Amino acid sequence: MKLSVSNIGWTAQQDAAVYSLMTKYGFEGLEIAPTRIFPKEPYDQTEQAAVWANALRKDYGFVISSMQSIWFGRQERLFGSEEERNILIDYTKRAIDFAAAVGCKNLVFGCPRNRSVPENEDPESGIYFFRTIGDYAASKGTVIGMEANPPVYHTNYINDTASALKLVESVDSSGFLLNPDVGTMIQNHESAEQWKGKVRLINHVHISEPGLKIIEKRKLHWQLRDILADEGYQRFISIEMAGTHNLQEIETAMAYVGEIFGS
Repeated sequence: MKLSVSNIGWTAQQDAAVYSLMTKYGFEGLEIAPTRIFPKEPYDQTEQAAVWANALRKDYGFVISSMQSIWFGRQERLFGSEEERNILIDYTKRAIDFAAAVGCKNLVFGCPRNRSVPENEDPESGIYFFRTIGDYAASKGTVIGMEANPPVYHTNYINDTASALKLVESVDSSGFLLNPDVGTMIQNHESAEQWKGKVRLINHVHISEPGLKIIEKRKLHWQLRDILADEGYQRFISIEMAGTHNLQEIETAMAYVGEIFGS
């Protein structure tokens, strides 16, 4: 298993300090919110993004493990009008092109506020949408990682890991896999057992807490590690915390997650 951390957890001014910690604890993956790197219209800047990613690799040996907040600032709804869905398909394809440019192999699909299902709308209509963007992602050598979000994040669609797994199996695209979120599992009181026999469908893992708070030590982490190891998972385990501005808290989380999931 490979180690990663999301850059939503600190400020741009702290990048160099955190990069040093990443090297210290064997973290080779940097998960990014595109607007954290390019605040305005990031998907119009694929060439600049490729240059940035190459410099990151050359200077630090890091790769871009994942992208999140891929619909940041968008108001269109997945279960809105056909026009809205088409806009989101096109926008997501641009995000995928950006990911391909920086060598990123996972795009987290969270976007909770954009994906709520209105009353009388058939949630099954989402399958075509996800198959379309999943197949496009596969054609570009990357993957959309479906993340379950509990209702506290203001969505009523795919609220738990079991629902996310079912959707991944229904979509049946090599470019649409599971991005399990441990914070969601904790919020929902979910068991690690549901991962058994399903690890082949996992593309990226978020180690997080409800509300993206500081990572706590939990028996659940060791249980998940054992299941992942038993089924040969070799992709990224990524720390996801909200901006703490406290380097000691970031270092403590890195040391803890590295101890459990580092190879």
